Parts: sequence; structure tokens; C-alpha cells
Amino acid sequence: MGVLGLIHAGLESGITHCRGTDDLFNSVVAGLGTGALYTAATGPRSAAIAGAIGGIAVAAVVEGKQALKRYVPI
Repeated sequence: MGVLGLIHAGLESGITHCRGTDDLFNSVVAGLGTGALYTAATGPRSAAIAGAIGGIAVAAVVEGKQALKRYVPI
């Protein structure tokens, strides 16, 4: 999990720096890249599948966090 977190954080920081904005798109693309890089040694098909799963998972987590902030007063 630490390796995945490090890859994701590095990709997200790089994308944020290049685009100059911090939004949902950066997180999703970093999730796609993380999944693809982590499983790249097993072949392009599994890397594409893992990238899609990573992107979907990150999008769900970020949207869930925003919904939680909106509806749960903390």
C-alpha cells in the first residue's frame, strides 16, 4: 500500500504542477497511472485494466469524500 500511495502522490503532484490547478481530473489520472504502472510488468492488457480500476476507485473515493463533507456536519 505504501508503494501505491507513493506512486499516486508523485503522479498527482506532477500533474497538478503541469496543469496549474488542483481538481478531480488530476486525482483520476493519477489513479489511472498508478494502476497502470503498478501492473505494467504483467502486460499491456492487465495494465490497462488495472489503470481503469485505479481511476474508477479514486473517482469514487474523491466524490464520496466531497459528498460526506456536504451532508455530514463535522
